[in-house]
Amino acid sequence: MTDQERYLSAHIQERLAAEAYELGIRVDVRGDVVHLHGEVVSEERRRAVEDAARVAAGGREICNELHVVAVPEPDAEERIS
Repeated sequence: MTDQERYLSAHIQERLAAEAYELGIRVDVRGDVVHLHGEVVSEERRRAVEDAARVAAGGREICNELHVVAVPEPDAEERIS
């Protein structure tokens, strides 16, 4: 990855944290394509991350490889002793 690609990757990750409230997304920039890797809890979150990345990517193509992972509701209230 070139210095310019590393800079853009960091810039996009900052944008994802500030606007999409996602910290665990890996951003790889390869040429004119931005690849998003990681897990989110819903399709809505997946789209929000892609939208925020698209704004920060300056017209580059976005390859959204995020996976939606279902987080089940707890069966019962958790007790803390």
